[in-house]
Amino acid sequence: MKRFILTLVASVVLLYNIGPTHAESLFQVKRKDQVTQDWEIHVDYPLFDQLESKELQEKVNESITDKLDHQLEMVQRSANETNGAPILYYEETDVYKEDDFYSVVMTSHFTKGNQYNSSVTSVNFENRQGEDLLPLDELVYMDKLNEEVKRKMAGDPEMYLTKSFNEVRKDTAYYIEDERLVLVFNKYEIAAGVHGTPQLPIPLQDIEKERTDENNAPLPRVI
Repeated sequence: MKRFILTLVASVVLLYNIGPTHAESLFQVKRKDQVTQDWEIHVDYPLFDQLESKELQEKVNESITDKLDHQLEMVQRSANETNGAPILYYEETDVYKEDDFYSVVMTSHFTKGNQYNSSVTSVNFENRQGEDLLPLDELVYMDKLNEEVKRKMAGDPEMYLTKSFNEVRKDTAYYIEDERLVLVFNKYEIAAGVHGTPQLPIPLQDIEKERTDENNAPLPRVI
């Protein structure tokens, strides 16, 4: 599994690859910075330009930019509705690759005075012809996933908010790593804020849906 991280720290862009050398990048890194008296944004994000399917590529890029546009509108609206400390918004993006399966995991961080929050979304797809975006509920059986998540949370009640948790959202962010589905939750969603955006790995074997046609074959197993 390869992981490509686009992180903005103290206004310096860091782009690096964890794992084997990435021979051919499928995306370009774009940067957006805006500063006003009431709000400040710093965003680095990928735009794909070398995917097998141009139709899929358009959907992936549109999903990424639509999310960023929505966040920017929310920042501007919040700044107009409230007085006081300016709003700081920055985006941290991880691009995970497992064989042909890509996950763009986007974490939004908002700060206003002493208020701080983080939320996570993902864009998931296989880089093949005839493919489409792959939301969580199309990859796995949600009832089986919820059983596994609740079982794991029950095993560590001091960390997880087992009483307030109901079920995994269908749009919960995720990526694939070593035959595991890794869920990435929003801050405060399943644990106290000190834990940030918790990640919960679940083995794919017992929860993955079978995908019957050739283009949608199940993700390869490691033997």
